[in-house]
Amino acid sequence: MNIKICGIRREKDLSSCERAGADLIGFINIKRSKRMVEIPELNNLILSMKDKNKAVLVIEPENMADAIERIEKTGLKNIQLHSLSADEINNLKKHYQPTRETDEDGNSVDNQGDLRVIRALGLSTVIGPQKIREIQDFARVCDCLLFDYQIRGKTGGTGKQIPLKIAVEAARIAKQTKPDLKIFLAGGMDKKRMEEKFEILEEFFDYVDVNSKVEDKPGVKNTTKINELIEIKTFNKA
Repeated sequence: MNIKICGIRREKDLSSCERAGADLIGFINIKRSKRMVEIPELNNLILSMKDKNKAVLVIEPENMADAIERIEKTGLKNIQLHSLSADEINNLKKHYQPTRETDEDGNSVDNQGDLRVIRALGLSTVIGPQKIREIQDFARVCDCLLFDYQIRGKTGGTGKQIPLKIAVEAARIAKQTKPDLKIFLAGGMDKKRMEEKFEILEEFFDYVDVNSKVEDKPGVKNTTKINELIEIKTFNKA
C-alpha cells in the first residue's frame, strides 16, 4: 500500500513529505478548496521537487479544454479530476496518447507522453445502482479511482471517513470492471484508521490519500504527523 499526501502549499511541507517517503504528493488547483494553489506558485513548488513524477495535479475543470490548459501550464501527467464525464476523460486520454514523429535528423521521437488519470468519486453510506454504474463507467476509462466522502455532491476536503464496508464494496466493483485499476481511499484518513485497519486497507486499496489529518490547519502540514503515518506503512512492511 502506498501513501499520497495531498493539499501541499508550502515548500517546507513538500520537503517533509519527500523526506518521509510519500509515494505521491498532491497540489490542489480548485477554487473552492482551502488548500488552493495558483498555477505559478504550484510550478515553483514542483521545481523544487527531487522526483517530479510524484507530483499530482488536482483539478476540477469546467471542460476538457480547461483541463488541457492546466495540464499544459504545469507539465504534469498525474492528474486527479473532480469533474468531467467518463466520455470527456476518454477523449482527454486520447489527446495525450503518445504518437511517433520524425525529427530533423530522421530519428523517431514521442511528441507527447501518456496521461495518468485519477478520478475522484464520492461515497457516503450506501451504494445504489446509479453509483455502481458510475464506478463502472469511470473504471473503464481511468487509470485510478479515488473514493472520498461525499457531501452535497462534492468530494474532497470533508475530513469525513467513508464506512470501510462501503469503500471495500466500491473497490470490488471497480476491480471487477478493470482488474489493473489502481484504487485510492481518501476521506479523513488518519493514524488511528491506518493502524487499526491496515490489513484491510492493504488488501483492497493501492493508495491511501491523506490531507487534513496531517495538518495543524488547512494547508499547513505537521511534519511529525506525516512521519508517524508513513512509519505505519514501513513497520507493517518490515
